[in-house]
Amino acid sequence: MKKKTTVILKKNFINLGQIGSIVKVNSGYAFNYLVPNHIVEIATPGKLRHHSMFLEIKKRKLDEIKNKIQVIEQKLKQVTKISLKKKSGSNGQIFGSISDKEIIASILYSTQEKLDKKNIYLPNIKKLGIYNIDIILSDIKVQLKLQILPTYI
Repeated sequence: MKKKTTVILKKNFINLGQIGSIVKVNSGYAFNYLVPNHIVEIATPGKLRHHSMFLEIKKRKLDEIKNKIQVIEQKLKQVTKISLKKKSGSNGQIFGSISDKEIIASILYSTQEKLDKKNIYLPNIKKLGIYNIDIILSDIKVQLKLQILPTYI
């Protein structure tokens, strides 16, 4: 029997690595502990091909997502300012609040890209004026100006 066996991890394991890692371990450790406890599976040539195929698919999907995020970032950088109209009192204080839905609708109108509300970070807006809003898409941060204007009746 060989001293080392190649295995594929099915679970995160502190001493060995993350899910999907291919590692070499002692044969006794693999067959007596790791395989019976469903922590690893023995790496056969077919399973290694299968594993590499899934890694390639995952890599392609990540590249597609990165490209889409870059396109959205370019569109957002073209938009410098978003304006919203709100009813306000005589001292400039607005009635109600600014919601994520209003910002998302305004961005959708100007860029044709639908964002999720968890990507938008708003400051506390109580008065008319210009505010900075942050839009964070994975590791990319875009800052837009939000102008709150009074509605005239």
